[in-house]
Amino acid sequence: MAQRRSFEVVLWPADRRLTLYVPEIEAATTVTTMADAEDAARSLIADLTGLDATTIDCEIRIGRFGPGGVA
Repeated sequence: MAQRRSFEVVLWPADRRLTLYVPEIEAATTVTTMADAEDAARSLIADLTGLDATTIDCEIRIGRFGPGGVA
């Protein structure tokens, strides 16, 4: 059984979309609805890390990423 991994995901609204940023892998994607956020973040992480998407947990929080990190 594969070990589960948890990733922090920072979400903020931008230009009628929601930006999702994963600091651990320094990658971002966007979605149009909150309902799509977790699946989109999980897919992004799986695509870039090679991890099985079914083993990825996303801890989504509202914030903003900018100079100096997450605010």
